[in-house]
Amino acid sequence: MKDSSRRQAAAFLILLAVPFLPPTAAAENLRREGEHVIVEWGDGNASPEAVEAAMELGETYFAAISGMLGHGLDRRIVILLQGAAERPDGSRGYPRVDVWGRILLYRFGPTHHSYFSALAHEMVHVFRIDRRPHFDMFFEEGLAEMVALRVDDSREGFPWYGFPVDLVAGQWIARGKEIPLAELRERHEDLNLPCKAQAYALRSSFFDWLGRARGDEAVVAMASEKRAGRLEDYEKHFGADFDELAAAWREETLDAYRAIQNADDPTEEYLRSPIRYMDVCGGD
Repeated sequence: MKDSSRRQAAAFLILLAVPFLPPTAAAENLRREGEHVIVEWGDGNASPEAVEAAMELGETYFAAISGMLGHGLDRRIVILLQGAAERPDGSRGYPRVDVWGRILLYRFGPTHHSYFSALAHEMVHVFRIDRRPHFDMFFEEGLAEMVALRVDDSREGFPWYGFPVDLVAGQWIARGKEIPLAELRERHEDLNLPCKAQAYALRSSFFDWLGRARGDEAVVAMASEKRAGRLEDYEKHFGADFDELAAAWREETLDAYRAIQNADDPTEEYLRSPIRYMDVCGGD
């Protein structure tokens, strides 16, 4: 077994060993309950507007995601508003789902809106968390990204920052900074965060393309497999093997990028967006 596989297996064992109960510290948080979501926040971490937005978006996304995936949940989703991403010790918080299945969100700007750019993505992970012993993380991240693009088309946060998907993904390819999808799939743990800027944009674009080219319902059908994300599932659900699909996506994405008028200008603007703070493999 490869080292990365051992680490992943160990992580799953740790997750399975932790009781699916919130920590007692959560009782100290301020709390508001809705039909499908619960919002919690510490004193000073969230304005009334942020709490209201979390409730409204949470319920809206819950309905849209359950509609796309074809099922709901037997529990409410807990959303924790954690305050500013930048911490006093210099570390930085990032949106994620913790081992208790709660969504941790951080504020990345001066307004409460900056809390929510990853909310839809993280909610998909909560819908899928009971399947975690069988995760193929390339597929799980791609599924979350595709669904998020369908239920929240603002593209305000990472990795888009308001720019079109074809421009963001296409510029990495056109500038020779892409990471092949096969490599992203096979080495997810090694590349996903160290190459964050490229990994999320390219994988998101690929699954967005799969949904548009072969149908969102085909991606959702693949997600229903017991071990969703196996190589053989791509041909089963999309009529072509993974390498063929990746090649077709790459060609169409590059063509779409080259069709953008004066693409160099918006590309430079994109590279000056907050993406400049994200980890890139192979240079700036």
